[in-house]
Formats: sequence, C-alpha cells, structure tokens
Amino acid sequence: MSVAAAKNSLTNNLDGLRQSDLWLEGHSGVLVAVSGGADSLALAFVAAEICVEKKINFEAVVVDHGLRSEAAGEASQIVKTLKSRGISSCCLRVKALPPSSGKQAWAREQRMQLLCDYARQTASAVLFAHHYDDQAETVAMRLARGSAVMGLSAIAAVRIYQGVLFARPFLGLRKEDLIAVCKAYKAEYLTDPSNTDQAFERARVRAWLQQPDQWLLQQQLVRLSSLSAQLSERLADTLAEWCAEHIVFTLRLRAKINFVTFSELHGAKQNLILRHCLAVIGGQPYPLSDNRLDRLRVRLASGVRSTAGGCLVQGNAERITIMAEFGRTPEPELTVQAGRIYCFDKRWLVRTTIDGMIRRLGPAGWAERSQSSDFQSISDWTARMGAMIPVLHGLDGRRYCPHFIERKFVYSGSAFNPAHRNPAATSAFCASSLPADGPGAVIRTDINDR
Repeated sequence: MSVAAAKNSLTNNLDGLRQSDLWLEGHSGVLVAVSGGADSLALAFVAAEICVEKKINFEAVVVDHGLRSEAAGEASQIVKTLKSRGISSCCLRVKALPPSSGKQAWAREQRMQLLCDYARQTASAVLFAHHYDDQAETVAMRLARGSAVMGLSAIAAVRIYQGVLFARPFLGLRKEDLIAVCKAYKAEYLTDPSNTDQAFERARVRAWLQQPDQWLLQQQLVRLSSLSAQLSERLADTLAEWCAEHIVFTLRLRAKINFVTFSELHGAKQNLILRHCLAVIGGQPYPLSDNRLDRLRVRLASGVRSTAGGCLVQGNAERITIMAEFGRTPEPELTVQAGRIYCFDKRWLVRTTIDGMIRRLGPAGWAERSQSSDFQSISDWTARMGAMIPVLHGLDGRRYCPHFIERKFVYSGSAFNPAHRNPAATSAFCASSLPADGPGAVIRTDINDR
C-alpha cells in the first residue's frame, strides 16, 4: 500500500509540474536529490519507475558536502547502489571549505547551488523527499518565530528558485510510509547522525513531536500549514490579477505601477504589492518588513525618491516606478564556459557558445553604446536599465552583447530551438529574463514591455 500511495503522490505532482510555464515538454527531465536516507531513496526508486512509464528523463543526484570524513565514501556507495539497481545517478561534490559555524545552513545553500546548476543545463525539475513529519516540524519552528500566514504555509509542494522548479511530492506521506517503501524495494538506507543531534533546532523539535502524546498536535500543525497555503494561494492569485491589470514589468529591471489605482488601496494591500514588485525587480533573498514598507510609502507620498530592496523607487501623480539599482552592492562577475546555461545577477538566464566573463554593461558602457543592432530593440531604455544588461567579455578580447530571447530558446539543443526558426540561437551570447523566486505563477515579461 505504501508503494502505491507513493507512486500516486508522485504522479499527481509530476502532472502538476508539466503544466508549469517552466516545463518544456519533450525536453525537461527530473532529478531526485538523494542523501541515502529512507526518504530520498524511496523517492528515487519510485521516481525511476514512474519516469520510465511517462517517458521522462530521470537521474538521481547525490551531493557530498564534505562535512564528515566518511561522507565521500558514503556518497560513492549510494551512487554505486543506485546504478546496480538500474537507476541513472551521479555525485556532485562541494569544493568550498565549510565555515566554522552555521554549517547546516551553509551545506543547504551549497547543495541548492549545485542542484540548480545541474538542473539548469536541461531545464530539469528537482525533487526533494520532504514528508508529513518534516512539514509539522517546520510549522512548529515558524510558529515559535512568529511567522505570518504565508510563512506558516511552510514547505511548498512546488517552488521556483533561480529559474529551476523544485517539487516535494511526498508531503502527504509520513516517515514510516517511506521506510515501508524502502523495505518493499529491499533497499538499505543510511541514518544521518545530525538528525538526532540536539544541538540543532530541528532535531529538538523532531524529538518533541515524536512523543506518543503529540500525534494530534502533528495533525493540527500540518492542517494549519494546508490552510495557510490555501489562503496564500488565493492571495497570490488576487495579487497576480491586480498586477496584470495595473503594473507593467520590463523584464526584471523595471515595474511601473498605476498610482491612481494604487492609491485607492488599503495600506496593507499597498505593502503587499510593493513587496512583490521589489522582490521581482530587486531579487533580494528576504522580503521587506511592513515597517520598512510603511516608511517607503510615506516617502512616496511626499514625492521623495527612495532606495529599498536593491531598487530605486520614485513616484508622481501618474505612476510609481521601481527600477533595479546599480552600484550599491559589489558588481557581479561570472566566469562561464561555452555550451553551459547560467543564472546571472539573479535576473538573467544566459547561454554562451564561448568561454569568458559576464559582467553588467554599466553606465559607461551604456553611454558609449553604438547605434548597432545590438541595442536597437532597447534604444529607449533608461540609462539605469541599460547599465544592468549582461555583457560577455570573451577570451578573444571582444565584448558580446546578448540577444534577448524567450526562455525556451535558451535551451538550444531542444526541438524548440532549431536554428532556421530562431537565428538568435546561433548567437555567441543569449539572455532571457529569469522568473522570480517563490511559489505560484511565473511573471511573464517581455522585452517590448516599456
């Protein structure tokens, strides 16, 4: 019964993923992050079978963080075991040295970056094996921190991060169900000692919730998460409808908000809209607080230009303009190799056919731009927007400006991008707007929206 339930959950999740704007039917694949524990091994075995049935490319990915001396050997053994069962798998190794403190958070970030990069090359979705018990633990920790409704949604079933789809199909299954799946496949799994180390908050919360008299509390926590997710989804849908009618996004560089309709809204709704726009344009990892947004609205009402969340914000009687801000943080640089796909500056998906370094064009570069075709389609952009354009500096000493194309055409090897249908596909450097992080619908932006 556990195997059947796991397959049903995964099938439903995959069917949902295939409806996403980020899924390229016939091209996108599925990666499963495998730690060697019962949860991820159960997902790997089930996903391998389901993906064969659905004719979807599949691979299990093991990440070696290098935090323990035995980690490398364990990772190699997991890959060997999976391959012996006919499951395509590989190991990605973290090369950076761990910090002296905050090692778990560091390890999570390193794992996400490796998985994002690996998934980005084929537009694959990444599956994690978080389950019912994990959800209850997460809600409990967020309640203790005073999270609001959206935070209490806790672990999302599907989420976008750096242009990659991340999904968790087993949130409705308990840990014991996944152990039963492993037993059904006769799979031996590892037990991570950090899962019971009381030095970590999650381990302490897990031990508390696993007490026999806390079963009802677990149910209530997960139900709270479900209700919060439903409210958040409705809120996101309403927000998306309002934004589509009253805001014009130009890629992830500028948002123009109709000030008349904005001013008619309650302050809390105005904060929600500003927070969303600042997240899209600024690309900051954490949303601004209501107190910060309240101060921003006061400055807008008085006509004072402000900076917030990596953005420049100014308004007049007609519109509020939010633009990506240049120069306040260290300028990003990215070393790139030919044939690979990258995320640059938290707002661009880029592909190059030559090796080099990607930097922003910068104010000087924009001021010195020629009247060549490189800039014809964006000739009426402001200097602040033009400064944010990614530019490839090739090893040959030449500067390559990007061809702006649709996201699906970045994946030049796919059937969506034959050279005779899309001349830009043969360009040395192509760029597409990266969707904003988070659950929900993808923001559709167009190079011609001004």
